[in-house]
Amino acid sequence: MVEAIVKKIMNTGINKYAKAYEVPSNEVQIKVTNDPNGTVIYTMCKNFKEVENVSFLQIMDKKMDIFQYEALANPFLKKSLELFAKDSDDDILNVCVFILQVNNNIGLSFYNKYKNSKNISLGKHLGELGL
Repeated sequence: MVEAIVKKIMNTGINKYAKAYEVPSNEVQIKVTNDPNGTVIYTMCKNFKEVENVSFLQIMDKKMDIFQYEALANPFLKKSLELFAKDSDDDILNVCVFILQVNNNIGLSFYNKYKNSKNISLGKHLGELGL
């Protein structure tokens, strides 16, 4: 159930910004980085180049988060960044994850500085986290 909800939200955001940027959805990514204030920062990218910082509500394309999806997503994404930083023996400030569409699925592409280090499907990653 968690995978379906996350997949729907991320597809919504990717498709929304693909339309806004006038590019195919496979050229749009959501970059997630650590926010030292406790959450994460979302940045829309076109071909892995940053375009604009956005909020979770903008990704959801909603005015309100009635079901508190952001409160569920932020800790999951923060934990993902923390684990990847630990696995790559680096500081969390040097890692990020790109959320992207891959063959009608959502994939995660983890980067250590500017080097791609891990690619995984959303479902498999959620399984690794025990969700």
